[in-house]
Amino acid sequence: MQIIKSLLLGVMLAALITAIPLSSSTEGLNAQECTTIVALENATSDGSVLLAKNRDLSEFELQWLYYSPRTHHPPGSRVKLQYINIPQAPTSWAWVGAKSYTKKWGAGMGINEWGLAIASNDAPTKETLEGKKGLHDNDVARLVLETTKNPREGVELIGRLITWWGHSDTGEIYTLANSTEAWIVEAAGRHWVAVKVRDFKVIANQFQITTDWDLASGDLVEYAIAQGWCESEEEFDFARCYSPEGYPFLSSQTRIKRGLELLEPKLGKICPEDLMEVLRDHYEGTNLYQYPPHENPNYRTICINRTCSSMVCHLRPWLPRQLQLMWYSHCSPCESVFVPVYAGTTEIPESWRSGHGGDGWANCTSDSAWWRFEQLQHFIDENYMERQPGVRKKWDQFYQNELTQSQSLEKKVEGMLRRGRTQKAEAEINKFVNENLEQAFEEVKSLTPEISEEVIFAFCFP
Repeated sequence: MQIIKSLLLGVMLAALITAIPLSSSTEGLNAQECTTIVALENATSDGSVLLAKNRDLSEFELQWLYYSPRTHHPPGSRVKLQYINIPQAPTSWAWVGAKSYTKKWGAGMGINEWGLAIASNDAPTKETLEGKKGLHDNDVARLVLETTKNPREGVELIGRLITWWGHSDTGEIYTLANSTEAWIVEAAGRHWVAVKVRDFKVIANQFQITTDWDLASGDLVEYAIAQGWCESEEEFDFARCYSPEGYPFLSSQTRIKRGLELLEPKLGKICPEDLMEVLRDHYEGTNLYQYPPHENPNYRTICINRTCSSMVCHLRPWLPRQLQLMWYSHCSPCESVFVPVYAGTTEIPESWRSGHGGDGWANCTSDSAWWRFEQLQHFIDENYMERQPGVRKKWDQFYQNELTQSQSLEKKVEGMLRRGRTQKAEAEINKFVNENLEQAFEEVKSLTPEISEEVIFAFCFP
């Protein structure tokens, strides 16, 4: 039944979206940011759970592939978030994911040591927000990674956090998954609603939960009625009531529709590579496509020049938690490569967790993987048609080699863990992850031969 509903939704969206330009005075930047996809075991080819996301921010929002170790905290400790201090949990679980260098405490997406993955998407709301007295969405995502072990625990934590402190500057959608289940939380200022995913979902930057949910804040409906957003419980629709004027947003509708078009024919056979292709998409083969693909003036593409990092989590119930896998990519994924990073990873090379952020090239550094991928992206975008196919071919070959090696590693490490050789297994995971990250860094440097070290220095530090 759920799959039939998804198919019907695709048909409805197809009828809704024609050649209408995206630009709208009611649609701010936070309605044109990240795209997330989640697929459950009945939708995937191998019975795994998949969670994928493009993290779309400003063009020069430098990303660190950040590792945070398991940490124990003394009683009474507090933690400084983006804007506020809150009580610290006794233990912070280890996690690895995308962090915006130093200016944000939290994380935009990632996976923790228990194989719990999370992605967040901004979603405009008309509920009152808390400003600098509230929680940033990156705060919430990191707190989930550091203090919960499974999606249901994460949902309950999110509910408590935003009920107590509220969101700072936008509504939010959180997608949580492990190898056995996935949940979506849609959160306004201090109100929230959550559903357990039954098959697969494509998520953009608008609320989509309407009249059916599994968990919610206690006064969800009563508050909406009191605000005059609806007149009765029978009329209540979360997305409609808690979204601002302009809902549904065309930039979100086009991405949701496109994701459904690409994935519905593959239901029951969806694999990680399918989600990688969706994250690289610019509406190729449709009347929405325009060249150059990252400068489409009318339609917000899934892959854009503001895509700062991407992930595809391959969460498999038959493997131990250390081998739950996050494929991670810097910058626009159509011009980059996904590299395997396991939940059991405890080390990240300096090149992938470094670099200075800022508003442009003045802060870039040639020894930072993110800046190298950003330079490659700009180099390709100068002549996308000529340069992208050759680079894509090299990255596809690189990925296939990684995939083959990862399958061998998993068999080896699984055997070690079964025999209780945990430290040896973790050492093998770190060696594999770090070698692949370093190789990808060397490859991205080789793919920008026109830019010498001297030119990069002059370009970055004029």
